[in-house]
Amino acid sequence: MLIESKEGKNVHMTHLEDLVLDDGHTGAGEALAYLEGVRGMLDQGGDRSQQVTVKWDGAPAIVCGTDPESGKFFVGTKSVFGKTPKLGRTHEEIDDVYGDSPVKDKLHLCLDELSKLGIKGIVQGDMMFTKDSVKEEKIDGDEYLTFRPNTITYAVRTGTEMAKRISAANLGIVFHTAYEGDSIADASASFGVDVSGYNKTSSVWVDDAFYKDLTGSATLSDKQNNIVSRGIAQVRNTLDSTDSDKFDTVTQQPDFKKFVQPYINNLVRQDRSVGDSNTFIKGFQQFFQGKMQSEISKLKGGPDSPAAQNRLQKIADLENSFIENKDTLFSVLTVYKQINNLKLMLIKKLNTVEGMNTFVRTDKGYEVTNPEGYVAVGKSGGAVKFNDRLEFNRNNFVIKKEW
Repeated sequence: MLIESKEGKNVHMTHLEDLVLDDGHTGAGEALAYLEGVRGMLDQGGDRSQQVTVKWDGAPAIVCGTDPESGKFFVGTKSVFGKTPKLGRTHEEIDDVYGDSPVKDKLHLCLDELSKLGIKGIVQGDMMFTKDSVKEEKIDGDEYLTFRPNTITYAVRTGTEMAKRISAANLGIVFHTAYEGDSIADASASFGVDVSGYNKTSSVWVDDAFYKDLTGSATLSDKQNNIVSRGIAQVRNTLDSTDSDKFDTVTQQPDFKKFVQPYINNLVRQDRSVGDSNTFIKGFQQFFQGKMQSEISKLKGGPDSPAAQNRLQKIADLENSFIENKDTLFSVLTVYKQINNLKLMLIKKLNTVEGMNTFVRTDKGYEVTNPEGYVAVGKSGGAVKFNDRLEFNRNNFVIKKEW
């Protein structure tokens, strides 16, 4: 889901499958609803009401638009939403509030260029390039214009209309989130920004993040649609046959809830998935024990102190919880893995849409990669990440950032 801060700003999105771990039985049901929505969107003649946006791997995040209180155009980073808002309505103000920040020069450029678009309201986007970051490169014998704002390198064949637009632009940006309210502090976030009404200017390459399949290549075949539909039904049957209270007892166990996401991220760094349930449980227990032992080693009172004994009790409590709820824990992990597998099936189809080429730079040169992923926008306003964690997230963890 889209998790908002007290100010209602876009600060974090949950991975689809993590709804199971975050919100238990209810979260698993929500994840199935998102899967069904994306399946319907990709089905021939299916329900097209589900919105999906593409996650562009841009940086830095740019917030801009019309300040509801002053009526003036402003630019800034996510610091716009801080307790002491940092927004620049003039070049002098950018210098004053952003000081020696490495993004200051980019904000000066944004103020000059994005103010030409006639943006109404407040929007957030990811900067994709500035003129000096676009390069001409040959990849596998083909000529491209390339730019790498963060982890992924984007490549556009030279001579195409898109390449001409990028060559002419002073900056490129993709907008994905809109904010509405009587003030910046009170503004609430919603995913999806329609840029079709913006003023046209050759000095800005601008796009919205909505998923577009203009060729129809990303449509599920009848066979594919049936496989996904049956998979969703199987997960729903597993959920219906599992006691919801017991399901939540497992997922909401305090130390499991606190440490399971760091453990999964640790697996991703090792290019590993959740995999076999027994192996996952054993690995998680070792991971948790390591965390507790590390905390104990730093205690002034030593291993015999009350604080140390408290941590040893946590290890025992978690082990006892796993033993007492073993069958339910297996059901939780089964649902988690099935939802993730169905998500990967749909991502594979989403990735077939024709668009900008994407690569990651390795020690051996460029390797083809898929886009960072997608965002499924809920009909009630929530949103979840749809991405392949073993592909993009591992790259994000291990590849050095340049900007």
